[in-house]
Amino acid sequence: MPTEEGRFKEAAELDEEAARNGIPEHSFWNMVRWAANLEGAGLHDAASTVFRELLEETRREAAEQRTALAILTWELVHFSRMRETVGDGASAAAARREALRVLEELATTGEPKNWSCILGWWKTLFVLSGRAAEPAASPESPMPPFGTELGWSRDVRDGFLGMLPGLEAEAAGLREAGRLPELVDVQRRISIRAAVREGDRPYLFEERFTPYFNEGVTLARRLPDNPARLARALTDRSMFLVAARSFELAHADFAEAVALLHDR
Repeated sequence: MPTEEGRFKEAAELDEEAARNGIPEHSFWNMVRWAANLEGAGLHDAASTVFRELLEETRREAAEQRTALAILTWELVHFSRMRETVGDGASAAAARREALRVLEELATTGEPKNWSCILGWWKTLFVLSGRAAEPAASPESPMPPFGTELGWSRDVRDGFLGMLPGLEAEAAGLREAGRLPELVDVQRRISIRAAVREGDRPYLFEERFTPYFNEGVTLARRLPDNPARLARALTDRSMFLVAARSFELAHADFAEAVALLHDR
């Protein structure tokens, strides 16, 4: 599979061809995969253009109550991360402000409609947000196709999850050595694997995942000179809390993250 082997440009061309050949153009799954592959190929502006199209469609659908406000929130936060990566702080801040307004609405009135399980949307974007911290994909060392839930080869998935014991041992060593910044980063990689393993299973979802995100925030709070890591941990927990439908707590976490980043 091209993506697993790091052939992102080839994969993005296939995604574009599929979009032009009548596959629903603004499907979340198609557009996120396409944008992820463009980003993997280093085509950040093209990736943002594709993701903006998805955002515009999601805004329309949310206004017409045809999709969840939670999904709009996750997309806005992911877009802010995409733009932050390339130094476009203004676009990133604007997306965060919009996400905060949607979260305020969710905290005040909740979702206008009840939706069936939408955890797959959260899982896909959270896992994708961790790609840069992982080893680069190559034919010799394939990695999962971040940005999609479909098409993961069993051996690649097993290999990705098989890194867990090594990461947990690394985390234990970092904790013992008091190397908190690195520990925060490794704990996030562990959380991403937990999401890969069972992030779309609603049974006891909040109980299973709360410890991961609470620990991320607790550790990051011990880094007084590193507001970016704390903002990331708070954002991660906020988006998880949206998935768990704890909207007031999610709003509080994200408001703190936005304040740390000095968005205006």
